[in-house]
Amino acid sequence: MLSVEQVFCAACRDPMYKNWLLNRPYPTPGSVEWQCLPSLTGADLKRAAMAGSGDSIRGETFYFSSGSTGHPKLVRIGSDDLRRVNTLCARFSRMEGVGSASRVMVLLPMGLWATGKITVEGHLEAGAQVFPVDLHGGVDAWQRLADEIRPTVISSTPSVLQAWAPHYRGPKLELVETTGEPLLNEARHTIEARFGGFVHDAYGLSECVVGVECAVRSGFHYWPDAVHVEILEPKSDRPVAPGADGEIVLTSFMQEAMPIIRYRSSDRGRILQKPCPCGEDIPRVLFEGRLAETFFMPRGVQVMPDDIREELQGLGSCCRISHESGRETGNTAAVLEIVLFEATPDQAAEARDKLLSGFPDIAELCHENELRLSIFSRELL
Repeated sequence: MLSVEQVFCAACRDPMYKNWLLNRPYPTPGSVEWQCLPSLTGADLKRAAMAGSGDSIRGETFYFSSGSTGHPKLVRIGSDDLRRVNTLCARFSRMEGVGSASRVMVLLPMGLWATGKITVEGHLEAGAQVFPVDLHGGVDAWQRLADEIRPTVISSTPSVLQAWAPHYRGPKLELVETTGEPLLNEARHTIEARFGGFVHDAYGLSECVVGVECAVRSGFHYWPDAVHVEILEPKSDRPVAPGADGEIVLTSFMQEAMPIIRYRSSDRGRILQKPCPCGEDIPRVLFEGRLAETFFMPRGVQVMPDDIREELQGLGSCCRISHESGRETGNTAAVLEIVLFEATPDQAAEARDKLLSGFPDIAELCHENELRLSIFSRELL
């Protein structure tokens, strides 16, 4: 993993931190000097992507975030960064009990989103046999591949596993890994009942991978050499009292191409103070939900209505946005409905084009018939 010195040296080369006063000696995480640093927001990442990167890093690759902090953003990851993230994911796997006898079917997007790639590589580093499977083809294709692969572990998002659960025909799994979106208790119980495996959930963002559940499943264990977690007041950069809840703020010691320092996750949570009954002495963070209204879509895609409104600003006087999952509608596809008031049909068509170009994950879901996007205009009478 990177040292504090290496992270700050990378930040000094990155235009995203040009207004930060970064001088040696660099502050230690958790120190008074550290707490005087500003925080980084999703808007900062979005502006940085539009302005261009800093110095090029060897093997640099661009991915889109899943939109977990609103509008999807470009995330720059170097080859050495990926190696470090893969090492963290291997730690996740070993904590869950994945090893050389495991046959892992990774059912995640393998293109825009980096999570599929790092999940594959992390399991390989843990010594498992790994079978990457993209989401194309739907439930029938997944089941045919499972019949051939005979996995002992499946790694995917809760929404994908819930869609597959009513049709799953085996084999019975040893464990199931979920990631990419919040895992509700109802979904956990459904997945365990249908797939037969114990569910371990992982927490993180495309911008910063964080931690994983142990067998106790009370918060997410995280490794301080890989990520520094702090809890700040949502409206300021002040830390909350120990054990209190607030906004989860992350610093990555894995990423040099796009350094992540004090990044506001838009997630609400707290750091658990008591030792975990599992016996591991590494800390835990408890995820308690989102700070802002968020639509959770298939494939782990998350979109904030306020970001849609910002994208469509100027097309009509206001808009009403609603979302239903496929389970709520009784269909295989989720529904995103937008009504533009005081708008013309031409403006509704323009809004659709802007939304699909501005939110590539939504465009991909529509292309794969996993999301039905409906935009209506209501003209002023």
